[in-house]
Amino acid sequence: MNQMLPRPRFWADAAAQLQSRFSLLGELLIFFLLYFIATFLQSLLVAIPVSGWVLGTERASIFTSLTAGASVEAVILELFGKMPDWLYLVSLGATAVYGLAAIFYCRRFQKRSLASMGLRGPKPLGECALGLVSGLALFGLVVALGTAMGGFRLTADRPDGSRIALCLLALLGCVIQGGALELLFRGYFAPTIGSRAPVVFTLIVTTLASSMTQGSGTLLSMGAVNGLLLSLLLGIWVIKRGSLWGACTLHGAWTFAAAFLFDFAPAGEHGSLRLFDLDVDTFRPLLSGGEYGPMESICVTLVLLAAVAAALALKPKDPWAGPERPPEETGNNL
Repeated sequence: MNQMLPRPRFWADAAAQLQSRFSLLGELLIFFLLYFIATFLQSLLVAIPVSGWVLGTERASIFTSLTAGASVEAVILELFGKMPDWLYLVSLGATAVYGLAAIFYCRRFQKRSLASMGLRGPKPLGECALGLVSGLALFGLVVALGTAMGGFRLTADRPDGSRIALCLLALLGCVIQGGALELLFRGYFAPTIGSRAPVVFTLIVTTLASSMTQGSGTLLSMGAVNGLLLSLLLGIWVIKRGSLWGACTLHGAWTFAAAFLFDFAPAGEHGSLRLFDLDVDTFRPLLSGGEYGPMESICVTLVLLAAVAAALALKPKDPWAGPERPPEETGNNL
């Protein structure tokens, strides 16, 4: 297992640089505290423009709906359906808070370099391109498999120029989101845990934390399984490639393809921030994901299982040549 999943060199660098040390339980508590602080700040950044839009253009319609007897939940759902494209893009950009919080904590309190967070390597642009192509290709396989099995049907509509421009902005936003989350989970959290724990244990903990905090569905749903597989794939990718660059763009490309490149919706319900329309067979939810989207589809499960197996077979790019277990921790205990 050590040869299949060797300790990345940047984890070893993090162990050598880490100055503020707590027990594993303490590190878990600090991580979740940092995550919830970043979530609050991100929500605040989104709430400001959303409030401006609601008060500026939707105040009268809200009053009319409420006076007509509509429930608050129904009014909120109606607002989400009417939300303009620029607000979706703002919400994606606001997720940069997660990455900034991770960098701030690592630099200010752990005294770690950016290289020890995985932002290293001689060819970062090449790694980013590889991750981007891999993410799009993987989700393309999902669409191809679902189409072949009858879960999806690609419509004949061709995207116009305005939709292409909006989707390019959405791609940028998804890469920002993916990069920010990778910095938090596999740039800050994984090396922190991995500085005093085995690689497999670290991979399991960060995979579970990533899938739980990002809400990949209920505990026993297909979405939860697929969320775990995606987190596992990203964790293995970082270990094998020895840096964070490719995982950032792979994460972003996958999110972009699932949410924007292909519109998984019943016929006639396609949005303007989507490039290619796909009709979903709601009578085959196992294949299509039904009303919950492709992350509930077994097609995603099969593709991600194959991707995990392929990632495990990759030759490690920058493994640490030292012992599997890092030196014993010193310093504070919580």
